[in-house]
Amino acid sequence: SVADFDLNYFWHWSKFTDYVQCVLTFTGVTGYITYLWLDSSLFVETLGFLAVFTEAMLGVPQLYRNYQNRSTEGMSIKMVLMWSSGDTFKTVYFILNQAPFQFSICGLLQVFVDIAILLQVYLYSHYPQKPVSHTAHPASTKAL
Repeated sequence: SVADFDLNYFWHWSKFTDYVQCVLTFTGVTGYITYLWLDSSLFVETLGFLAVFTEAMLGVPQLYRNYQNRSTEGMSIKMVLMWSSGDTFKTVYFILNQAPFQFSICGLLQVFVDIAILLQVYLYSHYPQKPVSHTAHPASTKAL
């Protein structure tokens, strides 16, 4: 449907098959472009950096959602602690083994995001904020 191309409803697909088609098309196009540019070290290095940077930013939407809600209610603290310890061990491994610079920088970025989320857990549990009213959006109830 037309709403599938509206950025306000990007992940609110009207049909699951449209979602699958989008993912397959994206994978095919990016795979073909990668195949064509595989001999370019600039392309490969840029692609590698984008991959580790994307992984480093995984916690940012949760960090922002916690900030918007002024709460970490419903978050698994054990999951965040495990996630943080994994990111820390991985980053130490990168630094000790002198991995390429982008790995260490993105690993440190992940650890800082993890620490920020843990600080939110502490602050919002020890210093509760005034609850933010949530407005219901009909489109937000759709899965995928």
